[in-house]
Amino acid sequence: MSINCRFALEEKRYVIDLLNPANSGKGYCHKGDPEDDKYLRERVLMVRLGEMLDKLIINLRPMQKLPSGGEYKPHNEESFAIWWAMLDTIRASQLNTFDSALSIQHKFDGKLRRQKKHTQDFTSLALFRDDVECLLRDLYGDVESEALDSILRAMFRLLNSLRNLCARIFGKNIQKARILTTCSGSVCQKDMGLVAVTGVAEWQRNLVSSTASAR
Repeated sequence: MSINCRFALEEKRYVIDLLNPANSGKGYCHKGDPEDDKYLRERVLMVRLGEMLDKLIINLRPMQKLPSGGEYKPHNEESFAIWWAMLDTIRASQLNTFDSALSIQHKFDGKLRRQKKHTQDFTSLALFRDDVECLLRDLYGDVESEALDSILRAMFRLLNSLRNLCARIFGKNIQKARILTTCSGSVCQKDMGLVAVTGVAEWQRNLVSSTASAR
């Protein structure tokens, strides 16, 4: 593996992660698109981030019938809106300027150094934040970076705000008997449904603004 190259394409144009082969195939490059490392890194980021959000925001829409008689799951619009906003935030950040060679020179071992001491460190949103941090450290390098910290702060702040607002609207108690409860898939679904109420464009602007103010 070249010291300056982490990603490559296989014959069907799926991305190969030469550093972590287990993640190969999680990204597709269309013909005519760039084939440099930064672009292929983004293709992998898109898929892996989407997988994380699908676990956090469970799609509760019922199965629908196709004219052919088969069934399909309707698109999860809330999850897609948040996924796109997060991608836009990462693309606009200094983190996206990092050379892919940095992730080779500073390979992430999969373990965060931060200790978990409080109950809120184990809520679904806190665990999601950890997953996103692991993903970014893997793809962009395991280095201390204000760009990485600002993205994580902004994402957690906005998602937590949406969850708390949802709790007030739907009468969900965030705290019970001094224990901060983790959100179930159904609660997350209602939380993120607020994106449709506030407007995707406004939510994206708030996320980008929050990232800038956190720097």
